[in-house]
Amino acid sequence: MPAEFFGSLSNHKTPPTYKFFNGNEWVESKSKKTTDVISPIDNHVVGKLQVVTTKEIDEVIEKAKRAQRQWEATPLNQRIKIMHLVADWIRHFEQYLTSLLTAEIGKTHDEAKGEIVRTADLIDYFADEAQSLKGETLDSDNFPGFEKGRIAMIERVAYGVVLAIAPFNYPVNLSASKIAPALLMGNSVVFKPPTQGGIAGIHLARIFEKSGIPDGIFSCVTGGGSDVGNYLVSHDDIDLVTFTGSSDTGVAIAAKAKMVPLVFECGGNNPAVILPDADLHLAAREIVKGGFSYAGQRCTAIKYVLGTKKILDQLRPIILETLKDMVKPGDPRSPETKLVGPVISESAAIHIEEVIQEAVKDGAKILTGRKRKGSLIEPTILTSVKPEMAVVKKELFGPIVSLIEIKSMDEAITIINNSSYGLQASVFSRDEGSALNFAKYLKVGTVQINGSPQRGPDHFPFLGVKKSGVGVQGVRYSLESMSRLRPIVLNKPQ
Repeated sequence: MPAEFFGSLSNHKTPPTYKFFNGNEWVESKSKKTTDVISPIDNHVVGKLQVVTTKEIDEVIEKAKRAQRQWEATPLNQRIKIMHLVADWIRHFEQYLTSLLTAEIGKTHDEAKGEIVRTADLIDYFADEAQSLKGETLDSDNFPGFEKGRIAMIERVAYGVVLAIAPFNYPVNLSASKIAPALLMGNSVVFKPPTQGGIAGIHLARIFEKSGIPDGIFSCVTGGGSDVGNYLVSHDDIDLVTFTGSSDTGVAIAAKAKMVPLVFECGGNNPAVILPDADLHLAAREIVKGGFSYAGQRCTAIKYVLGTKKILDQLRPIILETLKDMVKPGDPRSPETKLVGPVISESAAIHIEEVIQEAVKDGAKILTGRKRKGSLIEPTILTSVKPEMAVVKKELFGPIVSLIEIKSMDEAITIINNSSYGLQASVFSRDEGSALNFAKYLKVGTVQINGSPQRGPDHFPFLGVKKSGVGVQGVRYSLESMSRLRPIVLNKPQ
C-alpha cells in the first residue's frame, strides 16, 4: 500500500529523487537541481529533493491565490471531513512514517512513533475545535459618546495565502500544526518543508493531497532557505507566514516579510530553577528527560540548571544516577537506545563539540559526557558554568545541560530575564505557592512547575517572548491565529 499510495512522489531510483507538488500534480523542477537528504545515522543519502525555481513559486502562489476564495466558501463541515481523513491516513501509515523519520532525522523509534501518533490526534482536535469558533455581535447602545443603534457583526475570515515553514526536528507534527488550522479556517497553504525532514514532509503533503484538498489550495515546494525560502517570505502575495525554527532565521524572515501577520515559534534556551525545598529526585528525572530527549534537539529542551552551591552539590550525584537509568545513547534504530541518538548532522555535532571545548577553556568542567563519534555525542553535563558562556548564551541543539551556581533566587531571575530567549522555564519546589510566586517574575512564555518544558498538551497556549517567538499557538489559539476578525457595522438612521 505505501508504494501505491506514495509512488508518484519519486522516480523510484536509488536513492529516490522526490518531486514537488505544484498544487495540481507532482512534478520535477525545471531547475534540474536537487539537494541531498543525508541520514545522520550513517551518512547515506535517503533521497533527493527538488530545488524549485522562482517562476515555479510564482505559479504555485498564483494558483493558491485564485483558488482560495472558493475554498473559504466551502462549507466548514466539508473542510472538517477532509482533515479527519488526513488524520486517519496518518494513523494508517504510522509504521511507514515512523521508520522514515528514524532514517531521515535520527529519532529513536519511540520518539518517531510518538510524533506520528500525536500528529493524527492533533489534526482531529483541530477539526473538532474549528466547529466551536463563532463570531459575535456588539451594539453601541451602552458606549458613551456614540449614537445608539449601531450593531457590529464580527466574523472570522481567512487571511488568504499562508506560507508554512517547518523545522527538521518535528517535520511531521510541526508541519501539520500549521497546515491543518490554516486550511480549516479557509486559507490556501504553500508548504515549505525543511531539507532534513523534507522527505517526511513530502509524504505528509501527499496525504493532504489524497484526502481531497481541491486543486491549487495546497502545495509543497522544496529547496534550501537561500534558494527558495527568502523568495517565499518576501513574496507580495503571501498573506501570513507561520514558521518554526531558529531565532536568527526568525529575525531574518521578519525583516523580509512585507507587513504580514507572523506566527513564529523560535529558539529556546530553557532554564530549570531548583528552589531550596525541591524534590531533587523529581528534578533530576525531569532535567534528564527535558535535557536529553531527541538528543536535546528541541526548542523546549532544558539547557541550564540554576541552584545554590548546597543544592547543586546534592543534585549532581542524583542526576548522574538518573542519567544511567534513563539514557542510553546509540543507533536510533536499536530498541536499546534511549533518548539520545545522533544529532542532525556531523557538522552540527562538530559545532557542539567546539562549544563544549570553548566552555572548558573558559573554566567549565565536564561532569560526564563530551565524547563524539560521527554525529553521535554522549549526553554531556557541565559544571562551573557561567551565564556569559556561549554554551548558555546561545541556543545549542544538542545533548548538553549546564549547571550554574547562584547565590540567591534573585540572581536566578536576573540571569533568566537577561537572556535574549524567553520560551519556557521550569521551577522545582515542594511548595507550589512559592513556585507560583517565583514564576511571576520570569519573562518567558510558559513556566512549568515541577515538570520539564514541553509543547503541550496541544490545547494549552504555546508561545515565546523576546527572540523566542511571535503570536500564540495551541489548538484554539492556532485556529484563531490563522484567521482575522472582520467587523461589519450596521448604522441605523435615527
